[in-house]
Amino acid sequence: MKTVLITGGSSGIGYEISKRFAQHGYEILWASLYADELAASKENFLVEFLQINFDTIVIDLSPLDSSQTLYDWTCKNEREVDVLINNTGFATYGYAGDIPIDRERQMIQLNVLNLYTLTRLFMDDMMKRGAGTIINISSNTSFQPVPKMATYAATKAFVKHYSLLSLHEELKALDSAVRIITICPSVISNTPFKKVANMNKVKTFEGLVATTKEEVAGDVWRAFERGKHYMPSGLKLRRTLW
Repeated sequence: MKTVLITGGSSGIGYEISKRFAQHGYEILWASLYADELAASKENFLVEFLQINFDTIVIDLSPLDSSQTLYDWTCKNEREVDVLINNTGFATYGYAGDIPIDRERQMIQLNVLNLYTLTRLFMDDMMKRGAGTIINISSNTSFQPVPKMATYAATKAFVKHYSLLSLHEELKALDSAVRIITICPSVISNTPFKKVANMNKVKTFEGLVATTKEEVAGDVWRAFERGKHYMPSGLKLRRTLW
């Protein structure tokens, strides 16, 4: 049985992506921040996928040593991760001078340093095995500067440049079977994201290119199943870009 590890799997697009992999027989591992949410989501998930092997860890992935802790947890439990999905992250919103520095530093650590470290730790194992896939969730904000989301957009630009423009090309040059997939979702209308970012009054979430967590999960699975290395997620966004 193959195993997928999804950070932030207990809500939003992480939860929906989990369904796609569970439907195809994958063992599910979740790493999430909130114990109550994790327990409730796991209970709901197992109602639909009763026979799935499933394990979870409550962990805050923003501290610098947390990525190593998560990796060590999989090793201790003898879980060989076939697919890593770096999904967890959050945004800040407002004029740069009004956002607390500590909050944005926490976001940079989670969105950038955590993703980088987890990618390296699991990619090194996958390279030794000659198999495996890492799916890194970027954003449509990675395509251009975004006023009032300047730092968030910069973190997502890192994800896209590091994954799509660098690692994918390196693995291709090495003729490696390990895959890096970069997903750039449009703004998602039905997740906790905007509440966490204090963007409840921002109309973008109901805009022309808004998508849903279900559509993003479908795009992630299609990219994975069809051997794609890049997917702007949301049909309306793809029509805009292409």
